[in-house]
Amino acid sequence: MKTFKKILSLVLAVILAFGVFPAVFAQAASEKKEYVIDNPYEEIDWDSWGEYKTQLHCHTNASDGFLTIEEFVQIHYAANFDIVALTDHGTINQGWNNVPETVPLMRLIKKERTNMADIIPIEQDDYEAYLNGTYADKSYTTKDGITLTRTHENGMLDVPKGIELNMATPFADCHLTGYYSDYGQGLAGVFGDYETPSKGVMEAGGISYLSHVGEYVYVDKDSEKYVGKLIDDYYPTKFARLFLDYQGSSLGMGINSATDAHTRCDRILYDQILQKTIPNGVVPWSNTFADSHNENAVNDAYTMTWMPEFTLEAFRESQEKGHFFSVSHYSNGVELNGMEEMPGFVEQNVYDTKSFWLDNTPNVSRITVDEENDTITVEATNANIITWVSNGNVILREELVDGKATLDLHSDKLLNDPYLYVRFYVSGDNGICYAQPMVLNVKGETFAPVDVPATHDISTFLRGLVTVVDLAFFRLNPIIWVFKYFALGYNPITLERIFNPF
Repeated sequence: MKTFKKILSLVLAVILAFGVFPAVFAQAASEKKEYVIDNPYEEIDWDSWGEYKTQLHCHTNASDGFLTIEEFVQIHYAANFDIVALTDHGTINQGWNNVPETVPLMRLIKKERTNMADIIPIEQDDYEAYLNGTYADKSYTTKDGITLTRTHENGMLDVPKGIELNMATPFADCHLTGYYSDYGQGLAGVFGDYETPSKGVMEAGGISYLSHVGEYVYVDKDSEKYVGKLIDDYYPTKFARLFLDYQGSSLGMGINSATDAHTRCDRILYDQILQKTIPNGVVPWSNTFADSHNENAVNDAYTMTWMPEFTLEAFRESQEKGHFFSVSHYSNGVELNGMEEMPGFVEQNVYDTKSFWLDNTPNVSRITVDEENDTITVEATNANIITWVSNGNVILREELVDGKATLDLHSDKLLNDPYLYVRFYVSGDNGICYAQPMVLNVKGETFAPVDVPATHDISTFLRGLVTVVDLAFFRLNPIIWVFKYFALGYNPITLERIFNPF
């Protein structure tokens, strides 16, 4: 009898187990999020589109660089650049075959670089040869004896109307770059005022990027003291508001420029900005650039642009849609959890080996998003580690296997739960490559909008003060006209200058 009761109890237990467990499993399955991954690279045909080496920010002796326009074009051509935007301070690029309208005061301030030497553009025939890739001399030898030789067979696009805006500010660097518009020639900025030039470029039909904002956030250029820490909320709020107000024109920001000496905290700032803009429907893109003023800086950092055709129209569209990856030979960044972006990176080694001239930097060759299984597969070259970041946290770091890695958004290996977006970067022996963020929508859910108030800081006061003083004392003053004409390099008595000086 006891044996029968035991058997009966066991049978009942099994029945109950089979009755309860499916309900538990069903409940767990029902709680699994179904992601809708907004992939900015979705349009790219990885097998047919071209990939083009691009420089978005660089200088000549037309403002504060060492190189003439002629030397500038020669070295970029030899270094295998396919697309180049010349962005001299306060000086709109009128084409490499023309002398731009310069700002003599800027050139004088940086006389140790410019030597006030002649600005030498390239001849029209040579210009056309550079553009179509038939220029005969494909080599350039630097002053250090490094010989560069072009291997790319296509030409080199001259991005129109490039300029570094705000020219020079009296306290810290508050710069941004503009393209495709006639706004900003000879206009000096005021401390912290990114809003006025962003608005000006938008109204003139152009696009812009914020430049090396770490030089503004850390006025003493001491960002190394704050590495791996959150930035004061004032700054992400200020820049998030800017991207929201000038959406479609103010496209994003540089997150790693030159040798990353002053931008090492800008990736953390970028993540903080994304947490404010994405819930409000805007994704600013990130880029890297050399900000070169001399030969040795030309190849420090650049972007790799994907386009269906090699035209200026396709290039602008690629920038607007985020169809590019951002590459640097340098990374001094540290994540919030203490991880170095490039473990064991030693900046001096790059200088000693001159590996900044090499193009064996990490790069992404394909991204595959599987919506059904919520996975993202990355294929990369010259890379051995991939790091995934979501909502400001590292959620996974692992080695690439045969140049590939897959992120499973439901994996139990993740350090944090993915939320709002995910972005990644791959790193290798000679640099780092950042991808654009992918927004993680969840079926049945929507992001609650985030309040991003306008910041009224000293820049608001200074811009208002300068405007009033200019109206009251300078706008119609012949003495100031003479100063602007000879020192700032432009005619101040046109109707446009009188009624719309900013």
